Amino acid sequence: MTGPQPATRVPGALWPLACFTAMGIFWGAWAAVLPDIKVQVGASDGELGAAMIATGLGALPGMALSGRLWRHVGWWVLPAATAFFAMAALGPLMADSLAVLALTLLFVGAGSGAMDVAMNSAVSDVEVLRDRRLMYGAHALFSLGALVASLSTGFAREAGVGPATVLSVAALALAGAALGSLRVAGAGRAATREPEGTVTAGSAPGPSLRTLASLAVLCALAFLIEDAVQNWSALHLERDLLSPPEVGGAGPAVFAGAMFIGRSAGQWLGARYTDRVLLTSGALGAAAGLVVAALTSSPPVALAGFAVAGAGVAMAAPALFARAGRLAGPQHRGTAIATLTSVGYMGFVVGPALVGLVAQLAGLPAAIGVLAGLALVLSIGGAWLMRASRRDAFVMGEELLKTGRA
Repeated sequence: MTGPQPATRVPGALWPLACFTAMGIFWGAWAAVLPDIKVQVGASDGELGAAMIATGLGALPGMALSGRLWRHVGWWVLPAATAFFAMAALGPLMADSLAVLALTLLFVGAGSGAMDVAMNSAVSDVEVLRDRRLMYGAHALFSLGALVASLSTGFAREAGVGPATVLSVAALALAGAALGSLRVAGAGRAATREPEGTVTAGSAPGPSLRTLASLAVLCALAFLIEDAVQNWSALHLERDLLSPPEVGGAGPAVFAGAMFIGRSAGQWLGARYTDRVLLTSGALGAAAGLVVAALTSSPPVALAGFAVAGAGVAMAAPALFARAGRLAGPQHRGTAIATLTSVGYMGFVVGPALVGLVAQLAGLPAAIGVLAGLALVLSIGGAWLMRASRRDAFVMGEELLKTGRA
C-alpha cells in the first residue's frame, strides 16, 4: 500500500530544530546567571525556589492554549509562541523584588510552555511523516544550546558582564528562531495536512487515557530532575563547594553537554533499542550520578556526577514525546503532546519548591540526594509503565498504514 508521497517532504522542517536550539540558549543562560538574579532581588534559597514556581504555573495555560490552537492552525503557533517567549525573556531584568521576579517568571513560563508544545508537535509531525527518528536529535540541540550558553555566561560573568547583556542575547536568539519559523509556517502546515481520500486523523483514536497519563507522570519526574539540576548546580558548586563563578557556570554547562551527548547517542541507539530500554537505563545512570554529586566535596568529582546524571536523564523526554507523538494522529498530536507537557511541567512547579525547601532545611547536597531518589523512581516506573497495550499497538499500526509505510 502506497501513501501520499508529498507528506514525506516537509518544507522548512529544520526551523523547529532551530527553535529547540534557541530555547536551550535561553535556559542555559538563565541557569548560569541565576546567582546574579538571586542577589538582584535579595532572595534566600527558599524564597528563590518559591518565586521560580511561577515559571511552571505560567507554563500550564501557555501549553494548554498552544495545544488547542495547534489542532486548528498547526505550524502557525510556532512563530507566535516563540516571539512571545523572546519578549518575556527580558522580563526578569526589570525585577527589583521577589514579587516582581515571580510576576515576570509567569510570562517566561507561559512563553516557554507554548513554544515547547509547538516545537515538539512540529518535530513529531516531521518524524512520523518521514518515518525517521528526530526527537532525540531535536532535544540534543536544546542541550547543545544550553551548553554553549551556560559556558559562555559563566565566562562572561567572570569578566563582569551582567544579566542584562546575557538575557538580551538569549532573547535575540529566540527572535531569530521566531522569524525563521514564520517564513515556513504556511508550507509546514500545508505539508502536514492529509490529502483528500486518505483516512483522516480524526477517525483514528488517540492514545489511551491510561497510557497518556502514565507517560505524563514519567515526564513530570524527568522534567523535575532536569530543571532542578540546571537551576541549582551552579549554586551548589559556588556556595557548598566554594568554586569560582566560571566553575559554577560549568555545572549547568557540563550537565547540558552531557545531555547533548546522551540524546545524540539516543538518536543512534534508538534504532537498536526501544524507548523503554533507553529511558530505564538512562534514569538509573542519572540516579548514580546525582548520588556522587551530592556526597562529594570535590568540584571536579561533582561535575563528573552531574555529567553522568545529564547523559542518563537525557533519554527521558525524547523517549516520552516520541511515544506520545507516534500514538496520536496528526490532528490529535498537538493535544496529546500538550497534555503530556502540561502534566510533565508540574515537575517545574514542584521542583523549585522541593529543592528550595530541602536546601533550606538540610542543605543543597541533601536536595540533590532527593533528586537521585526520584531518578531511581523514574527508572523503575519507566520499566513498568512504558509498555504498549494492545489498543495502543493497534493505533500505531493504523498510523503506519495511513502514511503508506506498512
